[in-house]
This record gives sequence, structure tokens and C-alpha cells, in this order.
Amino acid sequence: MSERQPVAAGTGRVPSPNMMRARRLLAGGAVGGHAALVSCVVAFGIAGGVPAAVSAALAGVLTIAFFTIGQAVQVLVADADPRTVLFASLVSYIARVGGLGALLAVALANADRFKAMDTTAVAVTTIVVVLCWLAAEIRVFSRLRIPVFDETERPSDTGG
Repeated sequence: MSERQPVAAGTGRVPSPNMMRARRLLAGGAVGGHAALVSCVVAFGIAGGVPAAVSAALAGVLTIAFFTIGQAVQVLVADADPRTVLFASLVSYIARVGGLGALLAVALANADRFKAMDTTAVAVTTIVVVLCWLAAEIRVFSRLRIPVFDETERPSDTGG
């Protein structure tokens, strides 16, 4: 019996090792981020009631969305030329930061509507979700099997 190979969504072909590594990093980070999100929502719900829990949930969801989009871009360009990967990463980052900046501008322009937000819950949840996402990604990365080899020696161009 043969093992079934995973198929890239919509392509009908087997994903490359680079794409599989990027997917594993995305999944690992998402697990860590969601675990932190749930923990913060419960903790702030107990400590500060519904407004704190809602504030923590909103902050956590935005933080997870930020990281998910970034890592999803890495999955999409996993096999591209390194310059393309860098360009895609930078464009993705600029778009995500711009989006968060726009949300911040809306929140500041409508501060009276957001008075119920618990700023401590927002700040702490954001920090905890970021740290847990990164810790989970580092853990997954440390367990990836990435082939490393030295190139064969090439004769120098100088006729020395």
C-alpha cells in the first residue's frame, strides 16, 4: 500500500518541501497564538469581566490575523527566488502595518465609542499572543528537517 501524498490546494500537485516547512511553521504559530488567546480571554474574563474578555479577544484575533497573513505569504512564495520572497514579505508587512495603522486611526478618531475597551487587556493579550506565536514557531523550526550541505569545492579562477 502506498502512502498518500498531501496535495497543494487547487493545484493537484504534491507541495514542495519548502512549502511543507512553511505550512508547519504557520500551523505551529497558529496553535501557540490561539492557546495564548484563549488563556488571555479566560484570565481577563475572570479578572475584569465581559469588557476585559472582549477587549482581549479583539486584540488576540487581530494579532493572530497579522501573523497568519504574514506566514501565509511565506507559504505562497516558499519556492520562489529569494528576492521575490523578500519583496513579498516586505509588501505584506507594509500592508499589514498600514491596516493596523488605519484601525488605530479609526479607534483614535472615535475614542468615545471605544471607552469600554480595557487597554490593559489589549496590551497584555497582544504581547502574550505575539510571544506564544513566536515561541511555537521557534519550537517547530527547531524540529524541521532542513538539509544542510556544503557545495563541492570549485577551482579558483586565479591561475595561482
